[in-house]
Amino acid sequence: MYSIFSGCSNLTSLNLSSFKTNKVNNMFSMFSGCSLLKSLDISSFDTSNVINMKSMFSGCSSLTLLDLSSFNTRNVINMNSMFYNCSSLTTLDLSSFY
Repeated sequence: MYSIFSGCSNLTSLNLSSFKTNKVNNMFSMFSGCSLLKSLDISSFDTSNVINMKSMFSGCSSLTLLDLSSFNTRNVINMNSMFYNCSSLTTLDLSSFY
């Protein structure tokens, strides 16, 4: 899922409830530059095999709430700039992060 939605600057909503992510290992820059995206429900994501989350939400400057409490980050080795320029983010749940 490397950069799958990267640069979608006019995207305001996204339904990812049916995404199967159990075999994904790279989420680098997945939502990077989605500057109009205000909310994102990715609670159904299985991140147990992901090793790269670098810049995953970078540039999501309108995102206000992000609940990542269901994320399994045990295997992640790169989270560099994961939330870079998320200037409107007021709530961020990372309670399950390793």
